[in-house]
Amino acid sequence: MSRARILLLADLVVVLTLAGTALVQLWADTPAELEGGRAVHSVLVAGFTLPLLLRRRYAALVFVLIIASAWMQLELGGGLGQPFFAGVLALYSLGAHASSPSTYLGPTGVALQIGLIDVPRLRDGTPIDEVVPAWFILLAIWGFGRWMRRRASESAALRERTEAAEREQLESARRAVADERARIARELHDLVAHSMGVIVIQAQGAQRAIDASPERAKEALASIENAGRGGMAEMRRLLGLLTETDDADTTSPQPGLGQLPDLLDRVRATGLSVDLAVEGDVRPLPAGLELTGYRIVQEAITNVLKHAGSTTVDVRVSYQPDSLDIDVRDHGRGSESGGTNGGHGLVGMRERVGLYGGSVTAGPRPEGGFSVRARIPVDGAVS
Repeated sequence: MSRARILLLADLVVVLTLAGTALVQLWADTPAELEGGRAVHSVLVAGFTLPLLLRRRYAALVFVLIIASAWMQLELGGGLGQPFFAGVLALYSLGAHASSPSTYLGPTGVALQIGLIDVPRLRDGTPIDEVVPAWFILLAIWGFGRWMRRRASESAALRERTEAAEREQLESARRAVADERARIARELHDLVAHSMGVIVIQAQGAQRAIDASPERAKEALASIENAGRGGMAEMRRLLGLLTETDDADTTSPQPGLGQLPDLLDRVRATGLSVDLAVEGDVRPLPAGLELTGYRIVQEAITNVLKHAGSTTVDVRVSYQPDSLDIDVRDHGRGSESGGTNGGHGLVGMRERVGLYGGSVTAGPRPEGGFSVRARIPVDGAVS
């Protein structure tokens, strides 16, 4: 059940309770010669109860109708207590749901009560302690309604800002993914171009050697086959990511796992202690896959330098028969080293590894620090 229906049901219970008790009291306990007659007072009962169903939408109008009906009921000698409770609820609703200037009908109504009802009562000898406290109570009820309105307005504004921040965060993540894909596409473009260059050079060599040295020609053709297969594999991945960019730098060869020692030497120069362990049957892998492995280590260590506050990092590269496993662990604060503090490192890692059908997990370690683990399926080695 929606919140609006729950509130309407609550108002309906209040209205039926006030109207029911007022009618029972009117027809059972009041004399038949009541001024105006019971029928007129029954209409007035409807006047100070039924409008409460609309108190959230038309708070000012409801307040006027209820006060007018209650006043007439009092002037006709009805002596019912229910109009007071209906008036209090209407006064609260005026503060909580009416906007300026109509909300100030509340204090105005209290002032009219003081001038038209309470002052004459005081002149007639009514004790002051039976009159004056009611003024402050009524004003407090209206003020509480105003406070609730302000709180609701602030909560709505906070929700709006939170939703806007979430939308901005999602948009920022989308932009990060798009930028990372563009970067990967440029790098894969370089790899494919390199493979095509190798094919052209080897084809020229095979043409020159095919008559004089058939064995050299076969070797060249084998290199062409391997380069072609690797280029086609990268091309298939490239077609899924290629986007328009205008800042590509294609003059430098893309790094691979063989350049990890150079990367780690540069990192050590910053004062960070890095240990590299290579396990398994080390073998050549597709150039795009080696580039992905290199970028994962590079990004993970960059996050350590930015966020972790660690002085030591362990890097493990494991060549499995059907996958390349990478594990980068630091010993810093852990919860802040995952590339989540304003960066999109983890997004980039997942995009790269997802290109090969792999997976990345990142999170705090039980013994402290943070770890990034990646598993990249290997379709086959490329010589």
